[in-house]
This record gives sequence, C-alpha cells and structure tokens, in this order.
Amino acid sequence: MLKRLIFSALVLLIIIAYPLYNIIASGSDKSMPSADVSKGAFVLESYAGLSVEKADQKVRAAQKKREDVLNRLSANKLVENQIRLLDKGKLSYRKVFENVYFAGDSLMNGLEAYNILNSKHLFTQVSASLYHLEGVTGTLVSIRPQVLILHYGLNMIGDQQYHVDSFISQYTKDIKALRKKLPDTRIIVSLLFPVDTSVATAKRFKYVSRYNERLVRMCKELGVEYLDSTPVFKGHNEFYGADGIHLSASFYSKYWLKYIMREMEIYA
Repeated sequence: MLKRLIFSALVLLIIIAYPLYNIIASGSDKSMPSADVSKGAFVLESYAGLSVEKADQKVRAAQKKREDVLNRLSANKLVENQIRLLDKGKLSYRKVFENVYFAGDSLMNGLEAYNILNSKHLFTQVSASLYHLEGVTGTLVSIRPQVLILHYGLNMIGDQQYHVDSFISQYTKDIKALRKKLPDTRIIVSLLFPVDTSVATAKRFKYVSRYNERLVRMCKELGVEYLDSTPVFKGHNEFYGADGIHLSASFYSKYWLKYIMREMEIYA
C-alpha cells in the first residue's frame, strides 16, 4: 500500500513538472502556454510498468534537468548583464576573470602584451610547447586556480600523422597529471586557433582541423571541457597580424573574452 502511495505521488509530480519544465525551457514570460494533457497522460502511461525505484530515478533525472535549465538561464542572464557593464566601462575583465588562469603559447601571451588581464594569472611563453606546461605545473598546483584555460599545439604542429599522435599522447599525460594534483580545478582545453587564409595553405597548417578533432576526442575521454573559438574568427580577417597567426588587441578585448564568458559561463 505504501509503495503504491509513493508511486502515485511520484507520477503526480511528473505530470505537474512536465508542463512546468516546458514553460521554463521556452524562456518566455509573455504568456503562459496551456498544459498538454495528452503529454501528461503519456508520461503517466510510460511510468505505469516501472518499479518505485525506477520511477524515482526518472523523477530525479527530470528534476536535475529542470534545475540545469534554471541554472543556465540564470548564468546567461548574469553574463549578459556583465558584458553590458564591460561595454560601458563599469566592469573590468580583470574582475570578471579574477579566478581564471591561462597557460599557453604566444596566442595566450596577447592577454598580457595588451595589458588586458592580470599578468599573475597568465602562464604564457612565446613559442611554448607542452614542455612549458610541465614546467609551470608546480606553480599552478600551489595556486590551485578555480578555472584553468590551456592553449597549446600551434608550435607543435607537424605535417605527419605521427606528429598528431605524439602531441595528443603527451597532452593526455599532462592533463591527467594536472587533474590528479588539481582535482577541484575546472580545466578547459582551448582548441587550436585557425590561422589566416594567407598562411592556411602551408603544409603544416593544413593539419589544424585534424589536431582539433583529436583534441575534442581527448577531452571527451578525459572528462574535461574544451573551447572551440572558431566561430569568433568568422568574417574577421582584420584580427590577424602580418604573419597571419598572431592577433590584435580587439580580438581579445572585444570578442574572445566575451565569447569565453558566454560559452563557459564565466562571470564575476
């Protein structure tokens, strides 16, 4: 009898929560959509043959999904508000990224060269390879950053498949070591930035997409986040310097950091 009562309560919760979730997910506050009774009936029917434990698991999963939607909506609102403040000069990137650290090559060094972020948060080096990351790991471990964004690889690109394999193998080992020593740090791997069309035809740069495909696979296997900045570059050839690789101050300050805020839900 008790199990039946519990099961009935769970089913009732699902029926009530389902239209509520649709309202939240729609993101609209202009009108209240009417509840679809047929959907509620379908949910009821789908739960009829489940044990109490299975039904409870499904309810919990639905609740988590709803909470995730609410959290994303809240984070998106905060980010957009802070971007407006940045545009008005009422907030600085140093404040927004005060818990974020960067490690990487000269493309990350632009954040320091243009005096955009606090140099103490930037572990960058011109022509850096993954050996640079291994060299600064000890310092990063002592700092224990909340968020760590990595960009390595453009200086290690080769025009053979074994170059790709070697790079991914070493990067995998380095990230595993970081995760072991920094279990509470949110590690984000930046995919390789695209190069300008003026140099993209060079043999080694033809491999950028292949490196990025492997980086995505590596991140999924390791359970770390990755950041694909390719959309930022579309229609913006003016970002590139004379070498077709390095980038202008406006790339970082007007576009890329805001893109990170939106994509990775970074805010002060």
